[in-house]
Amino acid sequence: MYFLQFAVFGAQTILLAGHMRELGFDGAQISWVYATGALAALVSPVIAGWLADHFLPTQYIMGLCYLACAPVLWWAYGQTSFLSLWAAMLLFQFVHVPTMGLSNVVALFHQPDSQRIGFVRAWGTVGWVAISWALSLHLHFWDAWEPLRNHLGDGLLISAALALLMGLFCLTLLPHTPPGQSIRRPLAILDGFRLLAESRPFLILFAVCFVVAMMRPFFYNLGFLFFSDPHGFGLTSSLSTAVMSLGQIVEIGAMLVLAACLRVFGWRWTILVGAAALGLRFGAFAVGEPVWFVIGAQSLHGVGFTFFSIGSVVAVESLAPRQRRASAQSLLVFVNSGLGALAGHWLTGSAYDRYELPGGAHDWQGIFLVPACGCFLACALIVILLRDHKTAGVV
Repeated sequence: MYFLQFAVFGAQTILLAGHMRELGFDGAQISWVYATGALAALVSPVIAGWLADHFLPTQYIMGLCYLACAPVLWWAYGQTSFLSLWAAMLLFQFVHVPTMGLSNVVALFHQPDSQRIGFVRAWGTVGWVAISWALSLHLHFWDAWEPLRNHLGDGLLISAALALLMGLFCLTLLPHTPPGQSIRRPLAILDGFRLLAESRPFLILFAVCFVVAMMRPFFYNLGFLFFSDPHGFGLTSSLSTAVMSLGQIVEIGAMLVLAACLRVFGWRWTILVGAAALGLRFGAFAVGEPVWFVIGAQSLHGVGFTFFSIGSVVAVESLAPRQRRASAQSLLVFVNSGLGALAGHWLTGSAYDRYELPGGAHDWQGIFLVPACGCFLACALIVILLRDHKTAGVV
């Protein structure tokens, strides 16, 4: 399930920025298209969760969502203007984003040992790596066969085919997960906002998460453009895709040692290492040479993503009172996937356009110094203001 889910996700995400660059989109337009996921994350999961809680088995909702994704992605493939592609991707995200949470509902319902869910989730990372290498081979083949034709948009078609397969898989092979398995309450996030006012450590943690969430789009929106920029790093499209997958390969190993790190060092040092890894990766991108150094730094993505993202979930569990943890986790999702991501997409597009040079080149040093400084600011907040309380409670 996770393997196919992240293959669908990766197929449409990885090459999309390059496709939009070939269509002549500027940085703001590229970021607005990527921001459709954050916009959808603010609304659609609540609707899908309500349906799964009251009416339909979870696997049916997932199957119907993926079957709806397939024609929308096919439609998106044919769009060449900003508004039409933005509308197509917004519609896709509205039916795709809910599946990310619903898959966790299925996994947790059928996996009695919740401590092992991380190992199950690791198959999603394997799926992302697999589709990255498949796209790399696809581009390599077409570069040799039709070197003058752009095939970066093919990721949308491949994602459509995988979405159709995933939809059929959910409807026929996923085990039955009856309604009412989601513990999410639609308005739980409001209680989370009250925690921000009542608990200083909780407020600081969410300020850190917001800053890091703003920095992430610099990689997801611009990573492929950076590696494949003919005026800059200069890798081929196929090689750029393979290099970007190094982070996910390391992510698998990071997941295997995460539990031990949390147990020995605590969540404070774990998220500090994660934020620092992301900052060092962006710093290496800003330096831009030598080639081996920049490519090696890409592997830090796996450490940064795993240690910070999962470590922050553990931190919320530690800081929030037991009866309000669901509310706190809802707020964390809202900050990471919604509000922080939206702000980050705007900042990324602005920086990309601000540092454009004559002739179509970009000042990548100036661009990536922004997220590098942002991540190190998050590190400073963790070191100076945040403490690894077992339970912070309300202060």
